[in-house]
Amino acid sequence: MKKIILLLAFAIISVSCDGSSGCSYNGHTLQVGDKGGCYYTNSVGNKVYVDKGKCKGCY
Repeated sequence: MKKIILLLAFAIISVSCDGSSGCSYNGHTLQVGDKGGCYYTNSVGNKVYVDKGKCKGCY
């Protein structure tokens, strides 16, 4: 049972973070800044920073 749960979790992560299309967070495309910060741009153009782990393996 644990193996199935781990495989399912890995599949979900793989779908949301596949190096070719970048990553997303709550429907926003994540970007990596010059200093390594992970962020997305909100509807008014401000950078909203999220945990760096959200960008790990995506870029």
